[in-house]
Amino acid sequence: MSQNDLKSSLHALIDFIDDTAVLQAYLILLSREAKSQEDFWEGLDDKTKAAIGEGLSDFDSGKHSNFFDHMKAFTSQSA
Repeated sequence: MSQNDLKSSLHALIDFIDDTAVLQAYLILLSREAKSQEDFWEGLDDKTKAAIGEGLSDFDSGKHSNFFDHMKAFTSQSA
């Protein structure tokens, strides 16, 4: 069954449901599913987006280091 066929079947079934509680339950379920598929990027503030962009630019220009080497150097400095 194609995605369009599934959607059409769901629409038809919902049209036959008269129980408000059942309809509300499906509304909540489907709303949660739709929300979970939103792109997280859209929820970020501009400052965070700018910081991520800066980090990606740094990486692209060769400004990066191995995390484990960095942590070894950091922990040896604080000892």
